[in-house]
Amino acid sequence: MKVAIFGGTFNPPHNTHVKIARAAAEICDKLIVMPCGIPPHKSCDVDAEVRLRLARLAFPFACVSNSEIKKQGKSYTVETLREIKEQYPSAQLLLVIGGDSLRDFDGWYRPDEICRLATLVVAHRSHKTFEKTVEHVKRKYGAQVVFLDVQPDDVSSTEIRLRCQFGLDNPSLPAEVARYIEQNHLYQKFLPMTQKVKEYLTDERFRHTFYVVKRGMELAEKQKLSPEDQDKVFVACLLHDCAKYVPPERYGDYGFEKPADMPPPVVHSFLGALVAKRDFGITDEEILSAIAFHTTGCPDMSVLQKIVYVADKTEQTRPYPLSHLISGSLDCQLKKCLWEANGYTQKTQKKNIYPLSLKTLEFYFPNSVK
Repeated sequence: MKVAIFGGTFNPPHNTHVKIARAAAEICDKLIVMPCGIPPHKSCDVDAEVRLRLARLAFPFACVSNSEIKKQGKSYTVETLREIKEQYPSAQLLLVIGGDSLRDFDGWYRPDEICRLATLVVAHRSHKTFEKTVEHVKRKYGAQVVFLDVQPDDVSSTEIRLRCQFGLDNPSLPAEVARYIEQNHLYQKFLPMTQKVKEYLTDERFRHTFYVVKRGMELAEKQKLSPEDQDKVFVACLLHDCAKYVPPERYGDYGFEKPADMPPPVVHSFLGALVAKRDFGITDEEILSAIAFHTTGCPDMSVLQKIVYVADKTEQTRPYPLSHLISGSLDCQLKKCLWEANGYTQKTQKKNIYPLSLKTLEFYFPNSVK
């Protein structure tokens, strides 16, 4: 008997999850879908019981278990496999994971024991980097690895949640899941604010803002920020361009007077902090400063300031090459973005570089800026 276990946060479950689960169901006798309770590597913005309900809507063809959700504390895959092995002592266990999970397998708890307990069943990826990852896991942990005959779509749970927050359609969700989310107003904590921001922006700028928030949340997750700090990232990225189209005759409404040496592209940053405070009720100085410095940077930037700056420069719709800017640590990405932005400013503004931008460069490149 073959028992397959497909775990995850399922926050929310989407069409690629369903595609993988259906493929796994074809190679086993029993498929157990296991939403985790408290994931060790992620934070969740909906209750575990809600994710369980969503999983049951998405996977009616599988056994959806609440075993991990009932546990106290964090959910570890190896503990779940031990329990299932006790329930099915003679069964061959199959652990269904995505390619990204295999890439991060070294960071899992007790990966060696996981590989002794179960065969890894991986959604197929054919590129060379993935092949090297497979060989590494086989060699290091003695893993048995088989592949599902399914090519995962480029679907992001982060983007799905953001589309809910922005009031956008979600074609990547199973119909029943989408209906439940809509009826119960899930993932809509910031929906009133996003809809208000939309009134301040053009459609193109609102689209840019969406992808800045997406990129910011991806960076926040990699930095393992707390839920409270992730909310700050969301708000700061959402409002970073809120003053983009405020006309000069309205500057006085916000108590703003443009300094003579401030280039036009910089104005909306500092004005934006004032608009965020007056029109959106933002009082958190950390958020306001991240908005204010998102074009110039500043010396010794905070994590939030760095994330907003990098997210704005590297969101996926930017019309310039991004691959070299989005690799490495947050600090590495920040420095690359600062350096390229400086080069662009020198070409377009000649010597008219805002003094704060120069101070930022001098701080991060003390031996390179004259």
